[in-house]
Amino acid sequence: MPWDDKTKSSGPWGGGSDDDSDKDNGGSPWNRPTGGPGGPGGSGNGNGDLESQMRRMQERFRKRSGGGGGGGGGRRRGGSGANFGPLGIIVIIAIALLAWLSTSVVMVDPTQQAAVFRFGKWQTNFGPGLHFHLPAPFEEHDLVEVENRKETRIGKNLEESLMLTQDENIVDIQFSIFWKVDSEHPENFILNVKNPAEAVEQVSESVMREVVGKTPLQSVITTGRDTVQQEVAKQVQALLNDYRAGIEILAVTIDRSDPPQQVIEAFNDVNVAEQDAETNINQATQFANEVVPQARGTGQRILQEAEAYRDQVLADAQGEASRFEQIYAEYRKAPRVTRERMYLETMERVLERADKLIMDQDSGAVPYLPLERTAPKPRGGQQ
Repeated sequence: MPWDDKTKSSGPWGGGSDDDSDKDNGGSPWNRPTGGPGGPGGSGNGNGDLESQMRRMQERFRKRSGGGGGGGGGRRRGGSGANFGPLGIIVIIAIALLAWLSTSVVMVDPTQQAAVFRFGKWQTNFGPGLHFHLPAPFEEHDLVEVENRKETRIGKNLEESLMLTQDENIVDIQFSIFWKVDSEHPENFILNVKNPAEAVEQVSESVMREVVGKTPLQSVITTGRDTVQQEVAKQVQALLNDYRAGIEILAVTIDRSDPPQQVIEAFNDVNVAEQDAETNINQATQFANEVVPQARGTGQRILQEAEAYRDQVLADAQGEASRFEQIYAEYRKAPRVTRERMYLETMERVLERADKLIMDQDSGAVPYLPLERTAPKPRGGQQ
């Protein structure tokens, strides 16, 4: 053998024992005296100790691995390879068969959908639970998260955020798209979309530019934001459906919609002026709402009083005419009596409001006229 040491005769490999070698070499298999054979200062075959050390290393390795004997003879006694036997082959085949059949088992979580493909062609979708299909390579499946809410933000730079409005103004918009995989058609998401986030971003930016281009600036940044958000979500969903992207749009939210920074101060001044004008208009409207109803109420009251006066005058005239006709009818029956009665009633009405002084001409005395009593009395005085 190439490892036989001709210089020594003891030991199974032609060398000394392990203990002797260790002692000769200073207690270590790698320490050899410099003056000995094969050393720098000695003579003889320098490969002997190296071969002895290699043999001892091989022996230790065989002891640890459970081998027996020495050299190649031990390996020949152990045989050229492992012998499993018929039972071992059956076990290996059974394990391989079970591993192959395990490719047909699908466990789908509640937040997932499984799309099944037969030779690359989509067949069906599996919902949450345990399912089975043909083993690979006949059928394979892909699991897709259909309940995870994803967000795509648009407007991170000026190229995306600056848009032109209907009234030819520029608005700086940042908005977010919230979306998820369509649970009814996950196969479209797997087959038709290479980069879902990029597709959503490009479609959403295009639709937002179209909607903003049909909306005035004031509406985009104030009261019309909800309308813009709803319209963008509707059109983005319709466009993704046309692409069969398998994506469902959940919501569109405008995070910021302002004029560009270069004109923000002038725009704020315009907004302040418009707010002042709106305030003045509201105050004028409030004053008109207070004054106009009062004027209308006063006019209605005067109209009603005039109508009442008219009705009263007409009623009095009709009553006088009816009274005259009745008196005339009585006059025709007894003219003298009627004239006398009319005279007395007239005098009664006239003299009722005047001071009266009665003089008797047949008394024989000189008439006495108290002038102080004939003078008009002040108002509120007593007779």
